[in-house]
Amino acid sequence: MSLTHEFFLISNDFDLNYRYEWYRTNRYTWDEKSEVSDDIIQYMMDFLNWLPSYNPETKESDKGLNYYGVTVINKPGAEKLIKILGKWLKLIEEAPDTFSIRGDIVWKEEENEEGYWEQTRNRMKRETMQSELENLIGLAVKASNNNQFIIHFGI
Repeated sequence: MSLTHEFFLISNDFDLNYRYEWYRTNRYTWDEKSEVSDDIIQYMMDFLNWLPSYNPETKESDKGLNYYGVTVINKPGAEKLIKILGKWLKLIEEAPDTFSIRGDIVWKEEENEEGYWEQTRNRMKRETMQSELENLIGLAVKASNNNQFIIHFGI
């Protein structure tokens, strides 16, 4: 099972003090939800760092996603997310049915105890990537149109 980032559409009066309790109670039953593979998030992270966001841990406005924690995306962030992911969808239309994207750099050890760094590649299905991004765009459109927030729970 691969790691995923979870995004939920929430009302703008959501009490962030209870975000973890809410998450434990609602993560499997909430209808307005999108999941995106960690492989995709990592690959796009430089571009996602352009999103205006809020970090409830530090209580500060920020840019990008809190990779290991919680991020709140308000209307300006949702509007930027729609634009960024829309461009990615256009690009992905040109991909073959199955393709690979750059993954982590990992340390590999040989039997003689010598090692080396290796760039990994992650296999992707175009339709899967498109579906995950389209679902997240759908949440962002609703957030923007209805003055709601998206709350992101990282890995």
